[in-house]
Amino acid sequence: MEEKNLTIESETIENNENSLKLTHCPYCQGKLIKRGKRKKKFEEIQRYYCSKCDKSLISATTKNKTYPLRIIIDSLTLYNRLYSLEEILNIIYERYGIKISSRIVLLWVKEYEKYIPFLRMREFISQKYSQKDIIEESKLIHQQIYNFKYHRAKTNLILNERFNHFKFKPLQEFLDLVIAECPHQLFQNPSKRSSEFKDIFNLEQVKIISKENSAVKTANFVMQTISNNKLRHEILQNFMLSNDSVTVAVEVPVLISNEDILHYKYQLNFNVPLTIKEGEYITGHIDLIQIRNGLIHIMDFKPSAKKEKPIAQLTIYALALSRLTGLRLYNFKCAWFDNKNYYEFFPLHVVYKKKNKKKFDKNQKKLILNEEVKLNAKNEYGGIK
Repeated sequence: MEEKNLTIESETIENNENSLKLTHCPYCQGKLIKRGKRKKKFEEIQRYYCSKCDKSLISATTKNKTYPLRIIIDSLTLYNRLYSLEEILNIIYERYGIKISSRIVLLWVKEYEKYIPFLRMREFISQKYSQKDIIEESKLIHQQIYNFKYHRAKTNLILNERFNHFKFKPLQEFLDLVIAECPHQLFQNPSKRSSEFKDIFNLEQVKIISKENSAVKTANFVMQTISNNKLRHEILQNFMLSNDSVTVAVEVPVLISNEDILHYKYQLNFNVPLTIKEGEYITGHIDLIQIRNGLIHIMDFKPSAKKEKPIAQLTIYALALSRLTGLRLYNFKCAWFDNKNYYEFFPLHVVYKKKNKKKFDKNQKKLILNEEVKLNAKNEYGGIK
């Protein structure tokens, strides 16, 4: 049987260049199945088999690579968290018992730069921040453990480099206070969780857009290194926070009260079909918050995004974060994704319903016009003062 190493640009890869996992044979487009492992110096890699044309293949991510992808990804993350090359070598050896060189770390940085756009910020941030100061993190004991992390340095740079992002300063102020002022007791015994709400909103005026996004490419790159599904969220969040140019925080705790819901209903006249008692709260934790293209993006990683529709959950996140920061709901966009698909929508469209204008036929319009003419004449000549 002939074995081939495929290139990343192969048409057989899902979502073309945005995905790296083999799904179909490049020769006959037959569906591939997993067929054993191939042993390398430091790891075993997955082999695929096409029963249609009888070929065996391996993914391009392992082509000509001596070291496991997990070590490469960890090295990239440590580099962008401002660890020195010497520190990176020591950490990798402690974690994996494998020695690497400074030269190979720099080669990986160059080779995988499309997955780590934070590189363009790194030099500037390294001049103003120490390795310990760029990311603030804390374990939140909220029934289960949530690893809240906030990229302070990246947030500062994003808000100041573009004029239309400076208005999001209240978001930065909120993230600065999460660790010190989070009401942990409300999360430990929550009245309700945002994830409990399903299909409660009228979505007639909501446009859900499926599009290409770098988060999908990043997720597919990172997912290949994860064998324990329970660690998917944390590993992906850590990589995106450290290596992309837009993710500013992960596992962000938010809550919304009965008073907030009443404000949306009766002050803003939004259609918010949520009902909780006075003194109760709906709580949740946002997977990722990004600032890009003049908007705050609330994002949720869903392993089977195509089958999911977490619009209610994400809308509640947006309503909560809007109230906590004082920013208008107009400034938020919500999205969910996995390593294949990305979907987004505006939460404002979920709760703000446009009033349908009454339609009149020609005869009705004439009658209305005549009545207006008569009323104006009456007013003009003293009928009504």
